[in-house]
Amino acid sequence: MRVLGRALAGFVLGALVALGIAVGLTYVMPVSQAEGSYAMSVAFFWMPAGAVLGAILGAISAKRGA
Repeated sequence: MRVLGRALAGFVLGALVALGIAVGLTYVMPVSQAEGSYAMSVAFFWMPAGAVLGAILGAISAKRGA
């Protein structure tokens, strides 16, 4: 049960971190917003990728007992 809880927490935190980095990136670098392509890449690629990575890291940390 602890592994599932940490995996879910990692899933949510990973998605939020990816969203925060993506939003912050637009203030640091000039990013093209043409036809919503940046927003769609954040919503459909970077946030799910961050969520999956966070879930994997959460499950690994629960297995190690950290």
